[in-house]
Amino acid sequence: MSQEVQRQVLITADDFGWTESQNQAVLRGVNSGTLHRASLLCNGAGFSQAVAIAHGHPQLGVGVHLSLCEGEPLRKSTTRSALCSPAGNFPDGLSPLLRLFVEQRLPLASVEEEWRAQIERALASGLSLSHLDGHKHVHLLPPLFDLTLRLAGEYRVPYVRVPQEAPSLRVLRRVGPWAVLNALARRARRKLAGTGIRTADHFVGFSESGGMSAARLSAAIRAAQPGLTEIMIHPAEEGAGLAALRARYAWARRYRFVDELDALCHPATRAALGDLR
Repeated sequence: MSQEVQRQVLITADDFGWTESQNQAVLRGVNSGTLHRASLLCNGAGFSQAVAIAHGHPQLGVGVHLSLCEGEPLRKSTTRSALCSPAGNFPDGLSPLLRLFVEQRLPLASVEEEWRAQIERALASGLSLSHLDGHKHVHLLPPLFDLTLRLAGEYRVPYVRVPQEAPSLRVLRRVGPWAVLNALARRARRKLAGTGIRTADHFVGFSESGGMSAARLSAAIRAAQPGLTEIMIHPAEEGAGLAALRARYAWARRYRFVDELDALCHPATRAALGDLR
């Protein structure tokens, strides 16, 4: 008789290190016992504080949130590439990057230099990396996913996110982007086969991005299928950092960061995780 496959859930907070607002949310999640991993923006204003939090809480897995948008690059050479605006900043959204990809003008050498700098900054801070993923899932673009796998192998990072969310009624609200992401994720999963690099069997969070409530989070945990499920969230506390993001980015004014933090720390979330054991 075959052994029953256990259900495991990893809750990951994206954008760790962006501002103090994200960092304090990660700290609260770790202290509540419900947050397993955080994805670190190594070019974020809150990087040093995030590293200090990570060192003080070794039970938290920390990975690199590979970024090519929204912020400043780490490498000066990147500022002079097609990845950046004339002012030397990453674009405020994905559209310029997608245009470069469609036109086959992505400067892959510049991407590799920048992503190496982001990974090496995390490693130089003394962190042991649990995973790699991409800010806005940019790492799924085919040439960039191939690069991500190469970097994961070189830096011995054992896990890469593949955000392949199953179809549902919630997905219908974002069916176009979901369909594109799903196709890219299927390709990514094929590429992972045989590399020895892990990913989750199931993924939750794209359809709920910026709107994960306590009820939805606990329901997602209880509905987890056999194998490993990664649940992505974007928690943040109110504060100057979050106010600055809302002032600059229209999408940030739609996200319910504080509600996601409340969901992360809610007793129903702890109870649902406890019932998996």
